[in-house]
Amino acid sequence: MLYRIKASGLVLLTLLLVGCGFQLRGGDNLAPELQRIALVGDDKSQFYRLVSARLQRAGAQLVAPDALTPVLSISGLGQGNTVASVNNRADALEYATRFGTRFTLDMPDQARQVFNVTFNRSFLDKSAQALASSREQFQLREQMEHEAAEQIVRQLNRLSF
Repeated sequence: MLYRIKASGLVLLTLLLVGCGFQLRGGDNLAPELQRIALVGDDKSQFYRLVSARLQRAGAQLVAPDALTPVLSISGLGQGNTVASVNNRADALEYATRFGTRFTLDMPDQARQVFNVTFNRSFLDKSAQALASSREQFQLREQMEHEAAEQIVRQLNRLSF
């Protein structure tokens, strides 16, 4: 009897979550207009490959640009560091890094839509451990590239045509 009550509660909870529109992260489905899309950018960059893989995982078929196909153009990535905190000798202890890119979506017979993706992160400057500090910066950039690729697909998911 207790098993049936638990099972009924689980089914009820599942129906409630599905009914309110809850979706697991990564379960993105693109709009039907974006199922066939052309991706334009630096195809030799890691970021281009990340966006391409993320679009395909979301159900898009990447095709060559033509007059009837939506075109997603991703521009280069920008990154800049600024000093966030200093010690009593005015040496930098922490840096704030800003990472961003711009992408555009050109739909047939519609105006161009421009989007920005930016992230701000901070990291410690470990001058005594220069190799560890540079490795941390490299990992931070990789993480931000992954997040930016995810953000691009999420923004495309929110579009309605």
